[in-house]
Amino acid sequence: MDYLDRTSAPLSDAEWNKIDAAVISSARDILVSRKFLNLLGPLGPGAYDIPFSVYTGKTSVGIDMTGESDTTIIAAASRKSVPLPLLYADFKISWRDIETDHKTGLPVDASAAAIAAVTVASQEDDLIFNGNKELGVEGLFTATGRLTAKISKWDEPGAGLADVLKAVSALAGASHYGPYALVLSPALYGKLVRVYANTGLLELDHIKALISGGVYYSNVIKGDKAVVIELGSKNFDLAIGQDFTVGYLGTEKMNHMFRVLETAALLIRRPCAICTLE
Repeated sequence: MDYLDRTSAPLSDAEWNKIDAAVISSARDILVSRKFLNLLGPLGPGAYDIPFSVYTGKTSVGIDMTGESDTTIIAAASRKSVPLPLLYADFKISWRDIETDHKTGLPVDASAAAIAAVTVASQEDDLIFNGNKELGVEGLFTATGRLTAKISKWDEPGAGLADVLKAVSALAGASHYGPYALVLSPALYGKLVRVYANTGLLELDHIKALISGGVYYSNVIKGDKAVVIELGSKNFDLAIGQDFTVGYLGTEKMNHMFRVLETAALLIRRPCAICTLE
Protein backbone atom coordinates (compact mmCIF):
# COMPACT_ATOMS: atom_id res chain seq x y z
CA MET A 1 0.00 0.00 0.00
CA ASP A 2 3.07 2.31 -0.13
CA TYR A 3 1.88 3.70 -3.46
CA LEU A 4 -0.93 5.44 -1.56
CA ASP A 5 1.68 7.39 0.45
CA ARG A 6 -0.78 7.75 3.34
CA THR A 7 1.95 8.13 5.97
CA SER A 8 3.00 11.43 4.38
CA ALA A 9 -0.39 13.00 5.07
CA PRO A 10 -0.83 15.04 8.28
CA LEU A 11 -3.62 12.75 9.48
CA SER A 12 -3.80 10.41 12.46
CA ASP A 13 -4.93 6.80 12.15
CA ALA A 14 -8.31 7.80 13.58
CA GLU A 15 -8.69 10.55 10.96
CA TRP A 16 -7.77 8.16 8.16
CA ASN A 17 -10.32 5.70 9.52
CA LYS A 18 -13.01 8.37 9.38
CA ILE A 19 -12.17 9.25 5.77
CA ASP A 20 -12.11 5.56 4.79
CA ALA A 21 -15.48 4.99 6.46
CA ALA A 22 -17.00 7.99 4.66
CA VAL A 23 -15.71 6.74 1.30
CA ILE A 24 -16.96 3.17 1.75
CA SER A 25 -20.34 4.24 3.12
CA SER A 26 -20.93 6.79 0.34
CA ALA A 27 -19.90 4.37 -2.40
CA ARG A 28 -22.10 1.61 -0.99
CA ASP A 29 -25.12 3.94 -1.02
CA ILE A 30 -24.67 4.70 -4.73
CA LEU A 31 -23.45 1.47 -6.31
CA VAL A 32 -26.13 -0.56 -8.07
CA SER A 33 -24.28 -3.19 -10.09
CA ARG A 34 -22.60 -4.62 -6.99
CA LYS A 35 -26.02 -5.50 -5.61
CA PHE A 36 -26.46 -8.30 -8.14
CA LEU A 37 -23.06 -9.05 -9.74
CA ASN A 38 -20.55 -11.51 -8.29
CA LEU A 39 -17.26 -9.89 -7.28
CA LEU A 40 -13.97 -11.37 -8.45
CA GLY A 41 -10.92 -10.20 -6.56
CA PRO A 42 -9.38 -7.99 -5.40
CA LEU A 43 -6.70 -8.90 -7.91
CA GLY A 44 -4.24 -6.20 -6.84
CA PRO A 45 -3.72 -2.58 -7.90
CA GLY A 46 -1.10 -3.52 -10.50
CA ALA A 47 -3.46 -5.72 -12.55
CA TYR A 48 -3.88 -4.03 -15.93
CA ASP A 49 -6.21 -6.59 -17.48
CA ILE A 50 -7.77 -9.98 -16.87
CA PRO A 51 -8.33 -12.87 -19.33
CA PHE A 52 -11.56 -14.84 -19.30
CA SER A 53 -13.52 -17.35 -21.37
CA VAL A 54 -16.55 -16.47 -23.48
CA TYR A 55 -19.32 -18.98 -24.20
CA THR A 56 -21.99 -18.75 -26.89
CA GLY A 57 -24.98 -20.72 -28.14
CA LYS A 58 -27.16 -23.44 -26.69
CA THR A 59 -25.94 -26.77 -25.36
CA SER A 60 -27.56 -30.18 -25.49
CA VAL A 61 -27.79 -32.91 -22.87
CA GLY A 62 -27.38 -36.59 -23.61
CA ILE A 63 -30.04 -38.98 -22.37
CA ASP A 64 -29.90 -42.64 -23.29
CA MET A 65 -29.05 -46.06 -21.80
CA THR A 66 -25.45 -46.33 -23.00
CA GLY A 67 -23.98 -42.82 -22.87
CA GLU A 68 -23.01 -42.94 -26.54
CA SER A 69 -25.25 -40.25 -28.01
CA ASP A 70 -23.64 -37.27 -29.70
CA THR A 71 -24.04 -34.11 -27.62
CA THR A 72 -22.70 -30.60 -27.76
CA ILE A 73 -19.51 -30.32 -25.77
CA ILE A 74 -19.51 -27.29 -23.51
CA ALA A 75 -16.31 -25.37 -24.19
CA ALA A 76 -15.23 -21.77 -24.48
CA ALA A 77 -15.93 -20.27 -27.88
CA SER A 78 -13.14 -17.73 -27.43
CA ARG A 79 -10.76 -16.21 -24.96
CA LYS A 80 -10.85 -12.49 -24.25
CA SER A 81 -8.97 -10.02 -22.12
CA VAL A 82 -10.55 -6.91 -20.64
CA PRO A 83 -8.63 -3.95 -19.20
CA LEU A 84 -9.17 -2.86 -15.62
CA PRO A 85 -9.33 0.93 -15.93
CA LEU A 86 -8.48 3.25 -13.07
CA LEU A 87 -11.50 5.17 -11.78
CA TYR A 88 -10.65 8.12 -9.56
CA ALA A 89 -11.64 11.54 -8.24
CA ASP A 90 -9.41 13.99 -6.37
CA PHE A 91 -10.33 16.14 -3.40
CA LYS A 92 -8.62 18.79 -1.29
CA ILE A 93 -8.52 19.51 2.43
CA SER A 94 -7.25 22.94 3.44
CA TRP A 95 -4.13 22.99 5.61
CA ARG A 96 -5.84 25.61 7.79
CA ASP A 97 -8.79 23.27 8.35
CA ILE A 98 -6.47 20.49 9.46
CA GLU A 99 -4.58 22.84 11.79
CA THR A 100 -7.83 24.10 13.30
CA ASP A 101 -9.17 20.57 13.78
CA HIS A 102 -6.00 19.44 15.51
CA LYS A 103 -5.92 22.41 17.88
CA THR A 104 -9.62 22.35 18.77
CA GLY A 105 -10.06 18.59 18.80
CA LEU A 106 -12.73 18.67 16.11
CA PRO A 107 -13.02 15.55 13.89
CA VAL A 108 -11.67 15.86 10.38
CA ASP A 109 -14.27 16.93 7.82
CA ALA A 110 -14.68 13.93 5.47
CA SER A 111 -17.41 15.44 3.28
CA ALA A 112 -15.05 16.10 0.34
CA ALA A 113 -13.94 12.45 0.47
CA ALA A 114 -17.58 11.30 0.50
CA ILE A 115 -18.42 13.45 -2.54
CA ALA A 116 -15.40 12.06 -4.41
CA ALA A 117 -16.51 8.51 -3.56
CA VAL A 118 -20.00 9.17 -4.95
CA THR A 119 -18.43 10.39 -8.20
CA VAL A 120 -16.24 7.28 -8.55
CA ALA A 121 -19.10 4.93 -7.65
CA SER A 122 -21.32 6.52 -10.29
CA GLN A 123 -18.51 6.10 -12.84
CA GLU A 124 -18.21 2.41 -11.94
CA ASP A 125 -21.90 1.83 -12.64
CA ASP A 126 -21.64 3.80 -15.88
CA LEU A 127 -18.78 1.53 -16.97
CA ILE A 128 -20.75 -1.61 -16.07
CA PHE A 129 -23.97 -0.59 -17.80
CA ASN A 130 -22.76 1.56 -20.70
CA GLY A 131 -19.17 0.46 -21.27
CA ASN A 132 -16.46 2.78 -22.59
CA LYS A 133 -15.72 2.99 -26.32
CA GLU A 134 -12.36 4.71 -25.86
CA LEU A 135 -11.10 1.88 -23.68
CA GLY A 136 -12.77 -0.82 -25.76
CA VAL A 137 -14.83 -1.99 -22.79
CA GLU A 138 -18.38 -3.29 -23.29
CA GLY A 139 -21.21 -2.87 -20.80
CA LEU A 140 -24.54 -4.61 -20.33
CA PHE A 141 -26.25 -2.23 -22.79
CA THR A 142 -23.47 -2.42 -25.40
CA ALA A 143 -22.34 -6.06 -25.27
CA THR A 144 -21.91 -7.75 -28.63
CA GLY A 145 -24.16 -10.83 -28.84
CA ARG A 146 -26.72 -9.65 -26.29
CA LEU A 147 -30.41 -10.22 -26.89
CA THR A 148 -32.58 -7.19 -27.56
CA ALA A 149 -36.30 -6.45 -27.50
CA LYS A 150 -38.18 -3.33 -28.50
CA ILE A 151 -39.56 -1.41 -25.57
CA SER A 152 -43.12 -0.14 -25.66
CA LYS A 153 -44.67 2.95 -24.10
CA TRP A 154 -44.93 2.33 -20.37
CA ASP A 155 -47.49 5.06 -19.89
CA GLU A 156 -50.12 2.36 -20.40
CA PRO A 157 -50.70 0.17 -17.31
CA GLY A 158 -49.31 -3.32 -17.82
CA ALA A 159 -46.90 -2.32 -20.59
CA GLY A 160 -43.87 -2.61 -18.32
CA LEU A 161 -44.87 -6.07 -17.09
CA ALA A 162 -45.49 -7.21 -20.67
CA ASP A 163 -42.06 -5.99 -21.80
CA VAL A 164 -40.29 -7.67 -18.90
CA LEU A 165 -42.11 -10.91 -19.72
CA LYS A 166 -40.93 -10.49 -23.29
CA ALA A 167 -37.32 -10.18 -22.16
CA VAL A 168 -37.61 -13.17 -19.81
CA SER A 169 -39.11 -15.26 -22.62
CA ALA A 170 -36.22 -14.30 -24.91
CA LEU A 171 -33.67 -15.31 -22.27
CA ALA A 172 -35.46 -18.59 -21.55
CA GLY A 173 -35.50 -19.30 -25.28
CA ALA A 174 -31.70 -18.96 -25.20
CA SER A 175 -31.48 -21.49 -22.31
CA HIS A 176 -31.15 -18.86 -19.56
CA TYR A 177 -33.76 -19.83 -17.00
CA GLY A 178 -32.94 -17.46 -14.14
CA PRO A 179 -32.81 -16.17 -11.55
CA TYR A 180 -33.05 -12.79 -13.23
CA ALA A 181 -32.33 -9.20 -12.25
CA LEU A 182 -33.89 -6.13 -13.83
CA VAL A 183 -32.23 -2.71 -13.95
CA LEU A 184 -33.92 0.28 -15.54
CA SER A 185 -33.83 4.05 -15.71
CA PRO A 186 -35.40 6.05 -12.86
CA ALA A 187 -38.07 7.34 -15.26
CA LEU A 188 -39.20 3.81 -16.12
CA TYR A 189 -39.02 2.67 -12.51
CA GLY A 190 -41.36 5.48 -11.52
CA LYS A 191 -43.94 4.32 -14.06
CA LEU A 192 -44.13 0.93 -12.33
CA VAL A 193 -45.16 2.44 -9.01
CA ARG A 194 -48.88 2.31 -9.81
CA VAL A 195 -51.68 -0.09 -9.03
CA TYR A 196 -52.03 -2.76 -11.69
CA ALA A 197 -55.57 -3.45 -12.92
CA ASN A 198 -57.86 -4.47 -10.06
CA THR A 199 -55.26 -6.51 -8.18
CA GLY A 200 -54.57 -3.97 -5.44
CA LEU A 201 -50.85 -4.50 -6.10
CA LEU A 202 -48.36 -2.26 -7.82
CA GLU A 203 -47.19 -3.23 -11.28
CA LEU A 204 -43.72 -3.25 -9.71
CA ASP A 205 -44.85 -5.95 -7.25
CA HIS A 206 -45.97 -8.19 -10.13
CA ILE A 207 -42.60 -7.75 -11.81
CA LYS A 208 -40.73 -8.53 -8.58
CA ALA A 209 -42.65 -11.81 -8.36
CA LEU A 210 -41.10 -12.73 -11.71
CA ILE A 211 -37.67 -11.17 -11.22
CA SER A 212 -36.42 -12.91 -8.07
CA GLY A 213 -32.89 -11.48 -8.35
CA GLY A 214 -34.07 -7.94 -7.68
CA VAL A 215 -35.42 -4.88 -9.49
CA TYR A 216 -33.17 -1.83 -9.42
CA TYR A 217 -32.84 1.57 -11.04
CA SER A 218 -29.66 3.47 -11.84
CA ASN A 219 -29.15 7.12 -12.65
CA VAL A 220 -26.50 6.23 -15.26
CA ILE A 221 -29.24 4.67 -17.45
CA LYS A 222 -30.71 7.46 -19.52
CA GLY A 223 -34.02 7.52 -21.37
CA ASP A 224 -36.48 4.66 -21.70
CA LYS A 225 -34.15 1.68 -21.37
CA ALA A 226 -33.98 -1.42 -19.20
CA VAL A 227 -31.96 -4.61 -19.04
CA VAL A 228 -32.82 -8.09 -17.78
CA ILE A 229 -29.97 -10.49 -17.05
CA GLU A 230 -29.63 -14.02 -15.79
CA LEU A 231 -27.52 -13.92 -12.64
CA GLY A 232 -24.48 -16.01 -11.79
CA SER A 233 -20.71 -16.04 -12.26
CA LYS A 234 -21.22 -18.44 -15.15
CA ASN A 235 -22.47 -15.35 -17.00
CA PHE A 236 -20.77 -12.34 -15.39
CA ASP A 237 -18.18 -11.26 -12.88
CA LEU A 238 -17.30 -7.80 -11.65
CA ALA A 239 -13.52 -7.97 -11.50
CA ILE A 240 -11.92 -5.74 -8.89
CA GLY A 241 -8.22 -4.93 -9.02
CA GLN A 242 -7.98 -2.33 -6.26
CA ASP A 243 -11.20 -1.79 -4.37
CA PHE A 244 -12.24 1.67 -3.12
CA THR A 245 -9.41 3.33 -1.24
CA VAL A 246 -7.85 6.75 -0.65
CA GLY A 247 -4.33 7.87 -1.45
CA TYR A 248 -2.36 11.01 -0.56
CA LEU A 249 -1.15 13.11 -3.50
CA GLY A 250 0.87 15.66 -1.56
CA THR A 251 0.47 19.40 -1.21
CA GLU A 252 -0.62 22.01 -3.71
CA LYS A 253 -0.26 25.64 -2.66
CA MET A 254 0.10 24.34 0.93
CA ASN A 255 -3.25 22.53 0.81
CA HIS A 256 -3.45 18.74 0.98
CA MET A 257 -4.58 16.71 -2.03
CA PHE A 258 -6.10 13.24 -1.87
CA ARG A 259 -7.49 10.73 -4.38
CA VAL A 260 -10.34 8.23 -4.15
CA LEU A 261 -9.60 5.39 -6.57
CA GLU A 262 -10.43 1.87 -7.65
CA THR A 263 -9.84 -0.41 -10.65
CA ALA A 264 -12.71 -2.53 -11.98
CA ALA A 265 -14.13 -4.19 -15.10
CA LEU A 266 -17.12 -6.29 -16.13
CA LEU A 267 -16.43 -9.80 -17.44
CA ILE A 268 -19.23 -10.86 -19.80
CA ARG A 269 -18.81 -14.61 -20.16
CA ARG A 270 -22.17 -15.26 -21.88
CA PRO A 271 -23.55 -12.17 -23.63
CA CYS A 272 -26.72 -14.05 -24.51
CA ALA A 273 -27.59 -13.92 -20.80
CA ILE A 274 -28.43 -10.23 -21.37
CA CYS A 275 -31.64 -8.91 -22.88
CA THR A 276 -31.91 -5.15 -23.26
CA LEU A 277 -35.23 -3.37 -23.67
CA GLU A 278 -34.67 -0.26 -25.76
